[in-house]
Amino acid sequence: MLLHVEKLHVALPGGAPVLEDTDLDLAEGEIVAILGPSGAGKTTVLRALFAPEELRRKGYGVRYAARTLEAEPAFVPQRGALFDHLDVRGNIELAQAGGRLARDVAPWLTAVELDQALAGRHVAALAGGQAQRVAVARTLAAGRRLLVLDEPSVGLDPAGVRSLARLLLKQAEEQRCGMLVITHDVALAAGACHKLLFLDPVTRKLAPLLPGWKGPAERASPEARQAALALVEHELERRLVAARRAGPTGRHAREPGQLFAALRTAGAAVLDAFRPHLFRESLTVLRLALWQGLLKPLAFYCTVALLLGITVPYVVVHLSAGLKPAMLLRLTGGSYILSLAPPISAIVFAATSGSAINAWIGGQVLRGQVVALEGIGVSPARYLLSPSWLGLVMAYLVSAAAFVASMTIGGFVLFRRYGVPDPLTTLTSDFLDPAPERWPYLVRALWLFGCYALAIASIVVSRGSSHKDRAEHVTNAMTSSVMRATLFIVAMELASIAVLFALTEQAAP
Repeated sequence: MLLHVEKLHVALPGGAPVLEDTDLDLAEGEIVAILGPSGAGKTTVLRALFAPEELRRKGYGVRYAARTLEAEPAFVPQRGALFDHLDVRGNIELAQAGGRLARDVAPWLTAVELDQALAGRHVAALAGGQAQRVAVARTLAAGRRLLVLDEPSVGLDPAGVRSLARLLLKQAEEQRCGMLVITHDVALAAGACHKLLFLDPVTRKLAPLLPGWKGPAERASPEARQAALALVEHELERRLVAARRAGPTGRHAREPGQLFAALRTAGAAVLDAFRPHLFRESLTVLRLALWQGLLKPLAFYCTVALLLGITVPYVVVHLSAGLKPAMLLRLTGGSYILSLAPPISAIVFAATSGSAINAWIGGQVLRGQVVALEGIGVSPARYLLSPSWLGLVMAYLVSAAAFVASMTIGGFVLFRRYGVPDPLTTLTSDFLDPAPERWPYLVRALWLFGCYALAIASIVVSRGSSHKDRAEHVTNAMTSSVMRATLFIVAMELASIAVLFALTEQAAP
């Protein structure tokens, strides 16, 4: 028995019960469908079955008399949740890396009746049915024998649904794996499943939809299949109407946010991200983070910095009276670069690179790709969050160095225009060869650069990986990241200036 649970009870954080004293078994080679009205708590029940401690940490009540799990579950979210930064081969090889299996995609494509030529195709170019088959192949390639599929037939036409039903049956028999299928699709449930269970929000029970159900309709004759589908559809409609008449169930609950949960996970797993069995895959995410966070916007950062390098001293010169421009600029030197580069580079980076990485991670959460990672035995922290966090830290530090260099170039152009002797030395002495009294300013700037790198990466990863149900949540997380990063930068600037003033006053004679 792959799964056995007795007297399972699940309650929302507020105490409202979702499920009471329910038993459930899943054997090898068996497919079980869980049906029910939207919002009844089907997904919550699955999480209670396979991740009870996670729910308890979020305030849910989960208890049972006995629970046996003979295999690690693999979750297959809606539409397969294929990783869109990889091709078909990369998706399957990632699963094999997570399961520590030999990397050979051919047998798994054959198992789900896909052409080998699809191995190099980008997943965005796949049809809906092909994407679902690749998702199943990826899960099987991870060596998982317990599959949990969430609405796997979404987007498929009737022929595609029947093909998927036959595929699930074939894999359940050949691989001796068990499957739990969350679905509203009568054709899939009746066609592929050995048991049909209904989650009733009124009785709070998970009970057989049809006690006399004889098994997968795809194994029956055409006439018997049609009759079985009609019977299941009629009974399901009757149950749904009865649940609707009973009124709202109050099953919805908002899980408490954990702002820095992802930060803690990512920070603890930075070194763990590059274990040998995931080294190549982690480098793929790191390269993507560096491309999105550094290489694509680098020209923009340099342009902004170049403009600042010219305009700031230009404004200083034209607002000052009584001093010659060359003399004033020599007195100013590169101090304005040390003062402005940390906060402006950090704010621009958070709004540009931070938003890009935030949207990328948030999109993976929204589309179920993070859940899919767990389903194939790959830690999201190790594969996705840690390399993204590290990539953002590296990207900001390099961007900040480019920002300083570009401001210096801009200042050089203006200093030379006003005839400042040896303009490059005048501009760079504060951070390349500072006088003893100027060291606190350099230390402050370096300290701020390091703090901003860590803070921006942490805020972006934590907000990007937070729970998301709708597309607007991705946008909200992006906005929240920029606001939080900006507030942190302002607070650090004020605090560091206060410390700097205190130090200079103590050093004054």
